[in-house]
Amino acid sequence: MANSEALFEEDSVGQHDDSMADAVVDELLPVSFDWQRLVKTYPLTSLAVAAAGGWVLSRRRGLGLVTALAGFAADQLVEHVNEFLQEEVL
Repeated sequence: MANSEALFEEDSVGQHDDSMADAVVDELLPVSFDWQRLVKTYPLTSLAVAAAGGWVLSRRRGLGLVTALAGFAADQLVEHVNEFLQEEVL
């Protein structure tokens, strides 16, 4: 099993890999709230909170959430395929 700190290691240029999820969380939470430090300090608690939040969302907004995620996944797939092929195919 991988060390929890290995999940948050810096990439080869010394900066954290910024993802869309990071951008969304950073926009929703106050600037002074360091959620990454909390996840590093309490990884199992963070996982439990995320799982509970996902369960609550799926119970209340299941179909809409799945539809939105499927659309997002399809858009990302098309974007990465076009980027990989270096032309707009799809």
